[in-house]
Amino acid sequence: MLDSAQSRQFGTDSPWGKLVTRNGKRLKIWSELMAEAAPEDPAWYTENTRIELGDSIALRRFGDSEGHPVLVVTPQVNHSYIADFAQGQSLVETLMESGLTNVAVTDWLPPPKRPYAIADSLDDLRRCLEEVGGRAHVIGLCQGGWQATILAALEPERFSSLTLAAAPIDTQVGTTVLHLFTYGMPMMWYRNFVAMGGGVASGRLLASGFDMLRPVERYFLNPATLYVRSLDDDFVDRYRRLRNWYRLNKDVAGKLYLEAVEWLFKENRLARGVLEIEGKRVSLANLEMPIELVGGTRDHITPPEQVFALKELAPKAEVRTHLAQAGHIGVFMGTGP
Repeated sequence: MLDSAQSRQFGTDSPWGKLVTRNGKRLKIWSELMAEAAPEDPAWYTENTRIELGDSIALRRFGDSEGHPVLVVTPQVNHSYIADFAQGQSLVETLMESGLTNVAVTDWLPPPKRPYAIADSLDDLRRCLEEVGGRAHVIGLCQGGWQATILAALEPERFSSLTLAAAPIDTQVGTTVLHLFTYGMPMMWYRNFVAMGGGVASGRLLASGFDMLRPVERYFLNPATLYVRSLDDDFVDRYRRLRNWYRLNKDVAGKLYLEAVEWLFKENRLARGVLEIEGKRVSLANLEMPIELVGGTRDHITPPEQVFALKELAPKAEVRTHLAQAGHIGVFMGTGP
């Protein structure tokens, strides 16, 4: 038994006792979070209507059909609800609060069983544009950015404006670890990767690859930060939401993946002006619509130089650039300036 002096020094009400109790709560919350199973379904924040457009894409409609439409083109490598992630972290919410009430977001489905190439993804974007009226302000996020740019160069009449966020256009500038890895590995490696996935690029393995770009942050700093801040309910909620989105893996069609690696990243055909899609050359000089380019200061996947390169490649367009204090995902769903 502790005497009264020892109780004051070491009891549960003592500073030491309170510290032990707090750390016990932290450890319990942290352990439960780390053991949580991955979610089964995407979780969109804003009420919307889902429209099936085929075996590879659906469209999410937000608000009403009044006003000029805005189409957000999300990346296929992750689930599309990153564009409508949570209160205060939703591009859809931001657009609608700014007065744009006719908003649509691509909702990419799992890869179809048929061969599916970059050209097929452009057909899907055409379906989305037709659904919203044939012409729209288009916002492309990451992979969705280069897809939207290709279609805009081929069919500029469909685009009222083009906004790119963290979208790689000139992949030979702004060296990153991903850049070096892509150039260093032969195409045979990527073909074997797709073959190992049964004809698709495995979402689980792609996520693991992105983790290895920053292993200390992913495997040490993030869990350590979660432990330290595990009594902060708001932080825990944000952590869980982002972690769940990231773990809800999504495969990528093998043919599209291999074309993107070889044509856009290894050979940089889009920026060089030699990319051809179904026999049509993609010339960025055709872009004449207003263009907004957004890059992130801490983007380790698509450095801002790769996005901002479009300003020189589209000489006829009025182009504005914005550098956000953000990492890759934070460019289009962060809360900072």
